[in-house]
Amino acid sequence: MTNPNNTTVEEEIEHYQLLSLDRPCQHCKALELDDVGLGGVIKHRKDRERLVDFGEVQETHAKRKGTNFASRAVMAGLGKLDDDMLETWPRLELKLDYKREDIFPDLPSLASTGSQGCVFCKILSGDVISVWNKIRKDSNRELDSGDKEKVHQAKLVVTGMTYQLYEVPHDNQDDEIVGNHSKRISLDSLYVFFSINQGSSKADYSLHYNIHADAADPCASWFQIWRKPLSNDPLSPPSITRLNALIAKSLLEVPEPLGNTYYPTRLLDVGSSACPTLRLIISAEHPALGKGEANSVGERYAALSYCWGPKDEADKQLTTTLSTIQNHISQIEFSNLPQTVADAVQVCRTLGIRYLWVDALCIVQNDKDDWAREAFEMANVYANSFITLCILQGSSCTSGFLERPHSPETLRINFRSNLDPSISGKLYLRMLHPPGENLKDSRFSSMRGLTGDGSDEPAKLDLGNAAWSNRGWTFQEAQLSPRKLFYGPLMFHISCGKLQESADGSKFDESDFFLQGEPKFSDVLNNWYSLVTIYGNRALSYELDRFPALSAFPRTILKNFPDQQYLAGLWQSDLHWGLLWTPYAWTDLKTYLEHPKEGYIAPSWSWARHPYGLVWVRGSVLGLYVFSPEFELRRADIVTEPMNPYGRVLSGTLELDAKIFQLPLSRGGGKVIEIPYPERRWLNVIFHYALLSAKDEYIASFHLDWITLGEKKRPEDSMDLEQLWMVLISRSSLNNIHNHWKPSEDRHVTNPEIMLGLLLQPTEKENEFVKVGLWYSETRELGGSKFWDDIPRRPVKLV
Repeated sequence: MTNPNNTTVEEEIEHYQLLSLDRPCQHCKALELDDVGLGGVIKHRKDRERLVDFGEVQETHAKRKGTNFASRAVMAGLGKLDDDMLETWPRLELKLDYKREDIFPDLPSLASTGSQGCVFCKILSGDVISVWNKIRKDSNRELDSGDKEKVHQAKLVVTGMTYQLYEVPHDNQDDEIVGNHSKRISLDSLYVFFSINQGSSKADYSLHYNIHADAADPCASWFQIWRKPLSNDPLSPPSITRLNALIAKSLLEVPEPLGNTYYPTRLLDVGSSACPTLRLIISAEHPALGKGEANSVGERYAALSYCWGPKDEADKQLTTTLSTIQNHISQIEFSNLPQTVADAVQVCRTLGIRYLWVDALCIVQNDKDDWAREAFEMANVYANSFITLCILQGSSCTSGFLERPHSPETLRINFRSNLDPSISGKLYLRMLHPPGENLKDSRFSSMRGLTGDGSDEPAKLDLGNAAWSNRGWTFQEAQLSPRKLFYGPLMFHISCGKLQESADGSKFDESDFFLQGEPKFSDVLNNWYSLVTIYGNRALSYELDRFPALSAFPRTILKNFPDQQYLAGLWQSDLHWGLLWTPYAWTDLKTYLEHPKEGYIAPSWSWARHPYGLVWVRGSVLGLYVFSPEFELRRADIVTEPMNPYGRVLSGTLELDAKIFQLPLSRGGGKVIEIPYPERRWLNVIFHYALLSAKDEYIASFHLDWITLGEKKRPEDSMDLEQLWMVLISRSSLNNIHNHWKPSEDRHVTNPEIMLGLLLQPTEKENEFVKVGLWYSETRELGGSKFWDDIPRRPVKLV
């Protein structure tokens, strides 16, 4: 019996936009790839499988890897800065004998050979014309009206073609080649190099086509091709076969937990492809649920992670409200769904997943208590889903994701080896991006010029360009989901445990920050600060959601570490370090201290008050430096919404027993100066200012939260500095676990110990303050611990 996972393009040819190079013109015969003529020899892998090897070349490092300042610095460190020094490398370029000329805008030469049956000429002509139209459009923007006609008169010169190979890591030891390179060399792409001549101006460009092969085709092992053919339709049989294979692979990586019976409060029952019902169900009242385990095939549910989009689009999407919930329990019209949700329903039906969780429909949107209660349940909703559909395509609920913005044709090339005629098969060439995005321009080329810096990475591109990757709510949804299915403009990708693989077989890396394995709480804290630093830069439609959109994390942490205390984004056990944060800000103090128009978000001492561009003193990795508390936390009073103790914060107060000191400026006891740049010490935060005594003796260094670029703006322009107070929070050292501070290298400092704390401004209430900055004091002159020896502790309230 045939394994359905090993079906080939030829068996499902109707699902591919396929053109076969059966009648190549005299120019395009070179594409048929003569492995003898290109210098190939037969090699063997350790498992005795044969492959073709194209030998080695002598090249300088600069030519091989490209050159820029960073690469030259690396080479200098390796003692290899000699630009003329030759090294031996695996051969990565197979140059083809292909040159021709043509005339824009119609390219009559390519059109002629295309009409005679050369399908590559037809494809190339369409792609080059598409690029030409883009270049012409861009040029018209830059030219005066009298010169615009000139860009319509241009000459195309195809200067060459190259089959490009790339080094890829071995999947296992059997991949290694006996007596050859340490890396696997894979046939990756076909590059077309051309210039466009417009009068006296000339520019060089390239387009490239990725090379695919069926896994069972001899071409795949002969050329070490890992990329699998792609159908443009994500719901076509070959696409679904590939998707099911990846899901099966993910279940080997992270099996479904046994005995799981969790279901969200509400779910969409999407029916099936044969019986496409659609309605909202109450899980506890649904007879089909709860008879078995939640992860049994018939009772699995998927979760949807997507962008609602701008308010005008989000407001139009179908939601469940107090007035519509009963109607939705009876039936939901499929035609009323926003396109992204409708596409998710189709995916679930195709995969045989009966239930789907969508926040807009499974939470009563105008019921504050239900919203808070369900936000509290987010950790369970995503952690217990069979799979989470993460929608990278588009930026709103109306975008959809099953219709691809780019549906290229695939070129089939028949191959028979001249080295070993028993090796024959088919190569498939397909352009990943639309031509305008695929184009490389010599005027703006990367380190390696017109061939780029490596193989295309579709997942990196889809994730990096997605609005989804910049939204606040999607962060915890992705981090908590055991199995993620990303739908991007280029293709789908799956991430589960150590498995990160795209539809075309390419691998990618996706960072997980959260509770992998059985971590210690110190590991959790390390991840926490990295996590909130990234999360702080993500956008929310409503800033009031800053804590709710993160609330699943503290809930999960406290489930594993119930003896810890969560304090509005910080943790009681390391408050002496967690308080030492600062944002990127460029404003005046009055504006900085104002709450957003929406209302109260967080107290001044919590990073959530100003979450953008967060940094912590000494960085976000604990353990490199030791911090010791210099205060006592007498009381923490954090008032949150009743249904979610980790959600919206209504007020937050820390009552400390700490040493505090008011700047003595009004008493003539000191002054604040800007520190000369060479004298500033880098503690992952730049301290621009120093407090000096009346005799110009050093006391401490300051960083003002509202002025990141301190030297551009005088602090006295936005406040009366004599209002500032210093509160002592912790002590640390200039030493860390890797580097030992040496007095001989620090002529001013006599001891590595440093003291750290917050700069505060008083409110109108006695002993009550808001955080407005950071300070540290090193052991020199009046600075260091001795400054605080005679200062008694007193009550300090931070709000």
